[in-house]
This record gives sequence, C-alpha cells and structure tokens, in this order.
Amino acid sequence: MRGRLFALAVLASAPLWAAKPVAKWDVVPYQRIRNVFNAGVVAFHSSALKVEFFVNGQSVFVAAEPTLNPQTKVKEYVFPFDAAKRKDGSVRLSAKAVAGDGELELPEIVLYVDREGTMGSHATVWVDGTNGNDFSEGTESRPLKTIKQALAKAGDGGTIYLMASADYRVDRMGGGSDRKFWTTICAAPGVKMKDVRIKGGRTGTDKLRFKDVQIFCDVEKGQGYVLGGVDANSSCWLDNCIVSNLRKRHAAYTYTFGNKLVGYVTGGATFDMGTGPCCRIVRNHRMKMLSADPFTASDTLAVNCQVEDVHASKDSDEPAFHRSQAVFGGWTEGVILYNVKGRDCWCNGLVGVKLRDSAFVDVEIETLGDRFRSRYAGEMDNVIFRNVQIKGQEMEWFKSVNGVGDFSPSGVTVVN
Repeated sequence: MRGRLFALAVLASAPLWAAKPVAKWDVVPYQRIRNVFNAGVVAFHSSALKVEFFVNGQSVFVAAEPTLNPQTKVKEYVFPFDAAKRKDGSVRLSAKAVAGDGELELPEIVLYVDREGTMGSHATVWVDGTNGNDFSEGTESRPLKTIKQALAKAGDGGTIYLMASADYRVDRMGGGSDRKFWTTICAAPGVKMKDVRIKGGRTGTDKLRFKDVQIFCDVEKGQGYVLGGVDANSSCWLDNCIVSNLRKRHAAYTYTFGNKLVGYVTGGATFDMGTGPCCRIVRNHRMKMLSADPFTASDTLAVNCQVEDVHASKDSDEPAFHRSQAVFGGWTEGVILYNVKGRDCWCNGLVGVKLRDSAFVDVEIETLGDRFRSRYAGEMDNVIFRNVQIKGQEMEWFKSVNGVGDFSPSGVTVVN
C-alpha cells in the first residue's frame, strides 16, 4: 500500500494479549519538593489496568485510570504526593502496574522533601562569561566568569545564573559522581535564552540541570556528543533547552548524551543534530533537521514529542524513526513511544529485532522515499502497538526463505 496510510494488523499466529503491563515512570528523580508533587506513570495493557504507588515501601495510593497530569501535561496514572505533610528528608517512591493477568514492579526513585530548606545547598551564584571575574563574590553586581568556578561555589543543589554571553563552557568542571541534588544552571532572571550559549563537553560531574539555555557541540566530522558525564552513574537534566551542532546535521554523527550519561529531557528542542536525545525520559520535546534516528535504544519513555525533517547524509546508514537493535544480539526492552508524531521523515519507520516489554501508542509517522520500510525480525515478546499509523511505506513482519531470522512474536498486541 505504498503512498497510502498503512495501519498495523495483527498476525493470526500472535496472541491477542500482552503477558504483563508495559509501564515507566514519567518522573525526573532527585527533585526537591515542598508541596503537592504529581508523580506520573505511563502504563499500557490490553485489559483493565491500575497503578499502585508506595512511599518508603508502604502502599499509599491507587490510580485506577489515567488522567491529565498538570505538571507533565501527559495523560498518565498520577499520584498526588503531598510533601507538606512530611518532614524534610529523602523519600523512596515505587509503583506497581497491575492488570488482570500480570503485574510489573517499577524501580524505586528518590525525591527529597525540602519544606524547611534543609536539603542541600540553596545558594545562588551569578556568572558573566564576558565581564565576570572568578575572584569575585559571585553576586549579581560582582559575577564570576566561569561555570566551573560557580559550580564549586554553588554547592550541591545550588543555582547558577548566567548573564548574557556566548562564551560559556562546561568541559571538565569536576565535582564527581556523589552529588545528591540537581544543581541548576540557567539563564539569569530577565535574560533571554537566545543570549545564553554554552559549549558542551565532558562535564566531570553528576546531576546538572540545564534550564532555559542553548547548548551546542562543534563536531565537524566523525562522531561526537554534546554532554558527557563521569560514568554510568552520572545524570543530566535538560529542562526547556535547545540542543544543536554548530556544523549542522550532515557534518558528523552527533548525539546529545555521551560517555554513558543518563539523560532526562523535558521541553525544548533538538535541531541540526545526528540523532534525537536518546535518554531515560524525553517529554514535550521537538526535534527538527536530524540525519539519523530520532528514537533508539532501551529503557526510554518518549511522550508528547514531535519530529520534523529526518534526512540521512550520503555517508550514513538509513535512519529509522525508532530502531530496536541492541548490540551483541541482546534485547531492546522497556521502550514506550506515546503520542509521538513525525512528518517529512526520509527514513524507515519502526524497525528492529528482539524487542520486548515495550509499547507504541498513538504514534503517527509520515515517511517519504520509496526505499524505506518498517520491519521487525526475530523474537518479539510482550509488545503493544495501539493506534500506530505509518504513511508512505509498508510494514513487514520478516519471513525468510530459509527460516533464519523469522519474526517470532509472543504476547504481542496490535490494535487499530
């Protein structure tokens, strides 16, 4: 059905139910909270579903159906956690998605009740990359010059205000991987995002939250990332930021998070890059002018995202809107694409092998180019396709001549 809308249809040999729920947290962990915090879980199953929430191991709330979360703008299972009723300190939130024929326990996440302001640093430090001085006090009238010096002065959890400048860098700042709280690096009050530009790098520290700023790399060939961390235990949160490569999308294979940095992306946009931000959560995000995959890898929630203009460079492999292809023959798992739309995509649609415990719900992809396909091969276990529409290409459930690599579904649900 080339050139027409193609809706996925279930294979007669595939079971019509999923073995257990598919669910993920829609919460950036390690946040400090004072009042009601609406913790959300995105969850799907082929039958009725509920999500039970726990605080420090005790069951406290059951969400019987999804509702619109006012914090995330996502329709999900919401727990209104009232921090005002608790003492300052860390809390462990956990959740369990329960359906009639299966359940899934989600991993614990840590939040900090901070009603009295006792958790971490609350210092504010000002930086002016053009006129500042690293021997100054770091006040608004006497700002520092570098983010590195401000990070040391702000402490674990402080806020760094950036005044208008194009000279900021975050490479090799130090700080280690044992920080508990997000340290926020943001545009100073009254300063516009377009006036704050940061060149990325391997930060050398954990739990940096960038907010309302532009972050870029400058990679002319080969491959490279915008931000890298300390190790696999370090994390970074981009909150309403713009990410790009100065050399444009076809200059090199570029990606947002490198060196095993665990990323969270809320709001903002990615443009003129190789891939979209492959990370733990990407929510309410826009991607434009990519040369490779908007979405890929395991353990990711992509929700309320828009993709526009995917076009490979002449030397790169054919991109895919979402690729589930783990290295060394392993599984790709724990993937949710929910309310995601793509247009002007010169790429394959949904492709991969060995996919499990994943869901594609309310996904619309408008693809261009005669050579592209959507295709799955090999094993697939506990996967939900619901309201998935692919325009302009065919969907192939792979079947070979010799039986090698044939699509082999178990617990796969395909609806609409």
